[in-house]
Amino acid sequence: MFDIIREIWHNPGPTYSPMPFWFWNDTLDAGELVRQLDAFHRKGIDGVVIHPRLGMSGVGYLSDEYFALVKTVCEEAKRRFMLVILYDEGMYPSGSAHGEVVREEPRFAARRLYAVPKGAPIPEDEDPQFRLWLLFREGKLADVKLDRPKNAEGDWQPWLFVLGYTGGTIRGLSSDEDDGQPNAPKAADLLNPAATECFLRHTHEKYYAALEEFFGQTVIGFFTDEPSVTGRCAHLDGGIPWSYDMIEDFFEMGGDFSHLAALFFEPEDKKLRREAERIHSGTVRRRLGEAFYAPLSRWCREHGIALMGHPAASGDCDTLKYFDIPGQDLVWRMVEPGTELSAPDSVLAKSAADAARHRGISRSSVEAFGVCGERGNPWNFPPDEMMWYLNFLFARGISWILPHAFYYSLRTPLQFGERPPDVGPASVWWKDYRKVAGYIKRMSWLNATGSDNPEAAVLCSPEHTPVKPVDDLYREMRPFHYLSLEDFMERARIEDDDGHIVIDRYHFDTVLIEGRLRLNAEIVTKLGQFEVHGGHLYRGSDFAGYLARIKPRRPHYFDGDTHGNLRFTHMTKSGCEFFSFINEGLALIRGRFITSLSQAAYRFDPFTGTVEPLAGQMCDGGFAYPAEIPGHAALVIGFDPDALPTLGDPEEEHVVEIVSLTEGRMTFDWTPAEDRRAVLTFEGMHDAGDVTVNGKAAGRILFRPYALDITKFLVPGENVIAVDVTPSPANTYGTPVEVGFDGCTVRVCEKA
Repeated sequence: MFDIIREIWHNPGPTYSPMPFWFWNDTLDAGELVRQLDAFHRKGIDGVVIHPRLGMSGVGYLSDEYFALVKTVCEEAKRRFMLVILYDEGMYPSGSAHGEVVREEPRFAARRLYAVPKGAPIPEDEDPQFRLWLLFREGKLADVKLDRPKNAEGDWQPWLFVLGYTGGTIRGLSSDEDDGQPNAPKAADLLNPAATECFLRHTHEKYYAALEEFFGQTVIGFFTDEPSVTGRCAHLDGGIPWSYDMIEDFFEMGGDFSHLAALFFEPEDKKLRREAERIHSGTVRRRLGEAFYAPLSRWCREHGIALMGHPAASGDCDTLKYFDIPGQDLVWRMVEPGTELSAPDSVLAKSAADAARHRGISRSSVEAFGVCGERGNPWNFPPDEMMWYLNFLFARGISWILPHAFYYSLRTPLQFGERPPDVGPASVWWKDYRKVAGYIKRMSWLNATGSDNPEAAVLCSPEHTPVKPVDDLYREMRPFHYLSLEDFMERARIEDDDGHIVIDRYHFDTVLIEGRLRLNAEIVTKLGQFEVHGGHLYRGSDFAGYLARIKPRRPHYFDGDTHGNLRFTHMTKSGCEFFSFINEGLALIRGRFITSLSQAAYRFDPFTGTVEPLAGQMCDGGFAYPAEIPGHAALVIGFDPDALPTLGDPEEEHVVEIVSLTEGRMTFDWTPAEDRRAVLTFEGMHDAGDVTVNGKAAGRILFRPYALDITKFLVPGENVIAVDVTPSPANTYGTPVEVGFDGCTVRVCEKA
């Protein structure tokens, strides 16, 4: 089996490919679309997300001409064994069919509930839902009745609760359809299943009619994008998201008319407002799931494809159950280097990955990189930061990368100024994208299908996914899963014999709960059953400290100063053990990986696909292997269960000479010798450096550690080294930034 795994590592196949959002953002031409698709394929990209985008022209969205272009792309993709994901909107958020839903039925526009005194004028197209009598004391809500009490004393007032409109829109496809523009398409009422049926008829059914022959083969999914119950630029004006017949859902979630009134008026009891807000948010999420996500999910399964995409918020763990590929969104630098353990949105990747794992789904996805460049200058997105984002996602279990985005056109500011940067053809790494695509495929394969061997489950809910309590679990490399309360209650079972919580292939003997997480009586009862049968239950904030007390010895750990930046993953795949170490900081990390496995170790290179044996030494914990992880880089070690460890002292290499080079072209004297090599090293690169030695291309500097072995290009005596730097696209499309390199040296190294 290990030999097969080595072959898969070398070429994981197209299903693990990055599948970029392909912005169709200008006048579309069939020949140009095919040319670009072919260019993607030649760079190792085996699939795309077709995304109608601001600026698209020449054909009408969902017109016969539009579908003819989509069909041409699907035909050409099929010829190349590429995959296609269809995007369900023009442009986003999803659910409105570029305004067609509301054009067909104006009452399908996004709705709000608001309160007015009885007798106040109500627009003809808005619908009173019910009347309540409200008692106020000193300006605060004191009581609520359906009818005015007989012989009532106090300030009782009749109020009407009216179903109106939010006025919300979506971003459209032409320049006058963007946020705040006069023709921005009206957002649909995603809490109304009739509006969803209309949406499916205008989008999904039309796609299927045009592309039926490709469904389930070339076309593998529909992407739905951050559905919004209010739409963008909405005006709630004191109202709340609502729709027809929602009061019964509100009651089923534990609410009553007192809770409803407390959403509009400050109650005497402050707890009532907090409880009302919780009930309302739960009602909206439940209704959105049943009225929007569930019909989309059913439609996709009935037509042999997957529902893909992501919800609106990073912590929306309950809606992920509707996705065949659970996904999330990482845009606008909501997480960035230095905030990976503290940002509220830092939970997004692990939340999606763990939701997939607990449903037996082999893949999880993230829409990545959108507007993740420098704040105020988004076109400045260095290769090093792109790699950091990839590794951030891989360290948390994501196995499908959807880059945002590859642009069809950068012709005018309408195209290149809309949600940059282009992370494909206009990027400095495009020349080497086959290498990047290979890295993404291998790391995606590593995270897909298998078990990541968590030590504990951390309970979470849509209202609260712990961030601060898990930061030390990351720092101390103690794997865990986020387990939603819904999955815990509905999908997990407790084994009577050992007290383990079992969900899909995962067994948890330890559950960690932050004090802020709200638990009802049913949840507490089930947790009590878990503890009674021998499970470890902890409620507090020192998660890592608790694990250290109950599990002081670990079979696999890293010995060395990690600066708190090393992320650890242990995957079991087809009986083979893999360990990945990702350095989220800048400083080089050196140490030893210690494991109790008595198996042969190999270093798996995610860039090249090579697999090289590792020699270890016996130690108290089993076997120790030298480990070195540069900043923003990854180390992957795999084990062959059918072979014994190779023992030996690690080969040490010493730098015997350092020659500093300060210009783009320089000379270097070289005396060749056995076990001697020369490494060209840079402290920094802005943004990509093409190196030639004696006029021959020697390689490209893109990613840390900014080093290139040039030994095979050197000749005895004088050598000419040149570095040609390609600047950031910001110098073309944004604010110019620094061009060049820092601290260039040639390090001459010899083995001891």
